Amino acid sequence: MGLIDALGGNSAGIDASEAEADQRQKYPLLLHKDECVEMAFQVKGFGRDKSFMTTHRILIKDGKGIGNKRRSYVSIPYNSIQCFSVETAGMLDGDIELKVWTDGNPLSQKIEFSKREVNIWTIQQYMNAKINFSKELATAETAQNRPIPASQWSTPSSSSSSSKKVSLFDWLGGNAYMMDLKMAEDQLKTITPVLLEDETVHMAFRERRDSIFFTSHRLLEVDVQGISGKRIEFISLPWRFIRGFSIETAGPLDVDAVMKLYTNIRGLGCLSQDFRQSRVDLMAIKRYISDRILGVDETPIQAGVDRKEGHVDPKGSWFFRDNQRPLDSVEMDKYYHDLVPILQPGEYVEYAFKGRRDVTLFTTKRFIDIDPKGLAGTRIEYTSVPWSSVMAFGAKTQGKYMDSDAECIIWTDMMFFPGSGEDNPPTPGMASFEIDFNPKLVDVVKMKQYIAKRVLDAGSKIPLDPNTFALAPTGEGQDNWIDWLGNNQRSIDPRAVEEKIRTENSSLLLEDERIIMAFKAGRDTVIFTDMRVMELDVRGMSGQKVKYTSIPYPSIRAFKVESAGDFDRDAYCKVYTRNLWDLKDLSMDFRKGKADVIAIQRFLSAIVLGTPKDATRYLSQVQPLPQKADPASMKSFMSWLLDNSSEEDAETTNGIFHSDPPILLTNEKVNKAFRQGRDLFVYTTHRILIVDVQGIRGKRVEYKSVPMRWCRTFKIETAGHMDRDAETYIGADIDNGMVVEQSILVKKHDIYEMHAYLTNEIIFAKEPPSLAEEPEALIY
Repeated sequence: MGLIDALGGNSAGIDASEAEADQRQKYPLLLHKDECVEMAFQVKGFGRDKSFMTTHRILIKDGKGIGNKRRSYVSIPYNSIQCFSVETAGMLDGDIELKVWTDGNPLSQKIEFSKREVNIWTIQQYMNAKINFSKELATAETAQNRPIPASQWSTPSSSSSSSKKVSLFDWLGGNAYMMDLKMAEDQLKTITPVLLEDETVHMAFRERRDSIFFTSHRLLEVDVQGISGKRIEFISLPWRFIRGFSIETAGPLDVDAVMKLYTNIRGLGCLSQDFRQSRVDLMAIKRYISDRILGVDETPIQAGVDRKEGHVDPKGSWFFRDNQRPLDSVEMDKYYHDLVPILQPGEYVEYAFKGRRDVTLFTTKRFIDIDPKGLAGTRIEYTSVPWSSVMAFGAKTQGKYMDSDAECIIWTDMMFFPGSGEDNPPTPGMASFEIDFNPKLVDVVKMKQYIAKRVLDAGSKIPLDPNTFALAPTGEGQDNWIDWLGNNQRSIDPRAVEEKIRTENSSLLLEDERIIMAFKAGRDTVIFTDMRVMELDVRGMSGQKVKYTSIPYPSIRAFKVESAGDFDRDAYCKVYTRNLWDLKDLSMDFRKGKADVIAIQRFLSAIVLGTPKDATRYLSQVQPLPQKADPASMKSFMSWLLDNSSEEDAETTNGIFHSDPPILLTNEKVNKAFRQGRDLFVYTTHRILIVDVQGIRGKRVEYKSVPMRWCRTFKIETAGHMDRDAETYIGADIDNGMVVEQSILVKKHDIYEMHAYLTNEIIFAKEPPSLAEEPEALIY
């Protein structure tokens, strides 16, 4: 088995204390001073690759190439792990596995162990103690990062248990049936010791050889594989990462119902389970999932909601037969509480709509899509999207010619369906929803306002006094036809824009929402309010069809701005989200000389990097009129930027980026700076700033900001015999796992110093200093 383990890359346990001492002696900067190695493993045979489970992270060493000079170290903090699984060995293989899914990059990581050398249940119990199963996000201060006594993750003794018989029909059909809870919990704590000591099983189901368990801490899926059934994977999914769910009832020709649980875990987007409807209480399962994900607190109805009480369904014309029309929400509330009890006791229907057969409910806690299937429509799928899972929203009004649709759009942080080839292309899945309304009966702009009230968090609102602040427009006159064709924005008076909106279409803004900046290009407008960025995209010859897109500030994960060059008239700004479908980012072009992109960059910095109060402090100090930048200072900045020297002083960089141009915020400090060709990588107390110089003369410069709070995992790779440079890779919880990749010249820098810096900033990070100290003007 030793040769098989060596060829298969299987690891065996080694002494943790000796391994820690060896690493500290060889690589003093690899481990943090407050970090201890609790478990250590080494690949059998060649022995170059090692894995360490420390108090704070999983650290994986991977030797590369001939010799041992080039190697990589992957750091996965425990608070970046969303889900994990352990897998027992099969009859013909000698390896057991641990797999983790992260919110950074790599999206998943697997470690293989020798089944003769490592107890898989010890690994399971260790991970149980390290992973945060509560609804609150783990931080560097949580107990998961403290040393764990070996007794806490040692393997319990085994005992026997009986199993319940299942009919051949259920087994062949793959339909799950209820299991005895006491027997299930006993098995999961003794025979296969997966659960924590204080963890209880609330529901348990078996499908053929596989099982699924709802516990007080997690959803546990047990997947039995292979002919012998000895290879078993136990997937542990904390409840907080389940972001939506659906229940599909059985139809007249099939006896199974289907439950689907949707996550925001990239690579593990959906867990599905079939049930024999006659053997389980489907509504009890639905209520349990609802309570777990939505909470059990009562949520009151919004003030001013028109529930259409007493409204008679007009049925809709043939032309609008598929578009949703309003229903009596009070009647629908009673129906879905009493006759089809899918709603919680403290949950209320605020709006209800019906298409040809589909029904859409907007409740105080979620959006529900009710989709009858088949000719008879007796097979019904109930899909729930909690308001907390919605990260952006929008609307499309009806056009004038040959366009009968008016739509509301909801974007979430869940996965799309990737498809499988040309015959099965990708679809939005749970990442995006479009609800078509009958434009003669439903005002989609008012529905957008309703969704805004449900989604926009009052806690993230910038507490700004509109009487003392508004960004003044930059530049004079109307945009010319080149700007109109190129979609280049020019700033306009935010007070005038707000007054026009309040007068002509008050549903666009909330009652207490204020506009901070506004930009216009041709017929299109971009607005920055104290709660969100909103794009108004006018379409069609008549201009009656308008698409409204709203991104709340908490949904912005990163951003970049780019200055104009010699031969192009436009600068631009782009914000990044965590949506994985068609709203991964939103781009805005700005007219040269008519919009200050540096001011926009600092505005986004204050909002995205800090707290609402930080943003308030900065924005309240904005000068009423902009001043032109000093050409001499800009020239000196470009001269410094185009100097190809690779050695950068943090204090010098700090001074430059606080003055010309003023990219950084006042209380933000540069910790490290590296040059890569003409580009710069600047690491501050609050972000990674990537400066990308473009064009022959280097006048077009892109500034990309990745907040440190979303940097979740990292890897370093040392230089080899034939390499001049080492690399760092930082995985961020942005888009589909954004990676910040940087090369470091080994003659100038020690890659392990960078590793120590990232360890301190990502794993041992504390709250960054407030941005609100010593405020300065935003525009210069």
